[in-house]
Amino acid sequence: MEEERKNTNSIYIFPELLEEIFLGLPLKSILKFKTVSNQWRSILESKLFVERRRTLQKNRRKILAAYNCNYCRRPSIHPESRFEGDEEIVYLHCDAAQPSMTCDGLVCITEPGWFNVLNPSTGQLRRFPPGPDPVKGTQGNWLLGFGRDKVTGRYKIVRLCFRDFYEFGILDIETGEWSKLRTPPHIMLPGSKSVYVNGSIYWLQISASYIILALDLHKESYYGIHHLPATWVTQETQLANLEDRLAMAMTTKVGPEWILEIWSMDIEEKGWSKNYSWSKTYSISLAHRVVVSWPWQKRWFTPVSVSKQGNLVFYDNHKRLFKYYSGTDETRCLSSNICVISSYVENLVPLPLKPSHTDSKFSTSSCRLFPTRGSWKFKILRRNVSILNVLFTSAYYLSRRLGVT
Repeated sequence: MEEERKNTNSIYIFPELLEEIFLGLPLKSILKFKTVSNQWRSILESKLFVERRRTLQKNRRKILAAYNCNYCRRPSIHPESRFEGDEEIVYLHCDAAQPSMTCDGLVCITEPGWFNVLNPSTGQLRRFPPGPDPVKGTQGNWLLGFGRDKVTGRYKIVRLCFRDFYEFGILDIETGEWSKLRTPPHIMLPGSKSVYVNGSIYWLQISASYIILALDLHKESYYGIHHLPATWVTQETQLANLEDRLAMAMTTKVGPEWILEIWSMDIEEKGWSKNYSWSKTYSISLAHRVVVSWPWQKRWFTPVSVSKQGNLVFYDNHKRLFKYYSGTDETRCLSSNICVISSYVENLVPLPLKPSHTDSKFSTSSCRLFPTRGSWKFKILRRNVSILNVLFTSAYYLSRRLGVT
């Protein structure tokens, strides 16, 4: 009799319905619901849900910026974001001088003797040694890359050494193991910043001419791409990932104005074929009153993101963040003191922990960059969380009334 009573009171919700409800919830609620049951955790950590959620969040891109402070010894995310103009900024407390790379919302930050891979969305941090054996040479002489294998979905770190000694390796984040890469077809100078786009990592080197070195993360092989005329590329040219397309941002000064031209790469054929053509996407004139600089100052601009309306967000090498509104042909300076890392999108992919990994707890910063717990903003956020919990409860009882048992 008691067993029948238990069966009568129990409610079963189809996993498909749960997944649809979870997709619309805020990040904090999702992280809390992982602890409710094994079934809920299994749904929220499944590859299908993670990919669906990431695709949904692509339309809600933010900007990730570094914030230097002495409060945290390890990289830490600030629990609250803030707006600069109409752009939402997420702050990562870290040393802005350390090289950093991003891919799908994950961040890889180097420090002496370690690679730190962290997921700001889930609060996970993993630390990896810079090679299978004690690494020789200076870290400043490395060429680094970080990206995702499009076929397997695994995240990888690439380290190329051309000075002091020749060594080329790739680290699989999931296994924590290093393997060797073939020697690249070109000798690259250290310091070239990498860009990840659609399963490949790109490096740009500018000397007498220029070279773009491309590495396919799945095949772990290098390949060549079609180049723009060398006379178009200057020392201030920057590579960027602009809405999952490889882009080159070229900065020139004409009289009192700076001209920013952005060329993006079009993929003509799908699959592994590499037939590309370049097309000019933007040509923006930045008046002297918008971009002020001294004649001896070098200046370059890097695009961050572009909206469906064609509005472009970009920053310069003097910690200024801009937004170009294509409808009005207007450029606004959103911030005059910000260290932009990249665009940022929420990603729930878990970082695996295995015996070969070195784990480190990822902390949340308590720096007084934003209002404290007793502020009116905090109270509003707390009220919104309560409302979302009510909505989820309502959806739960609605499923009962619909006869989902």
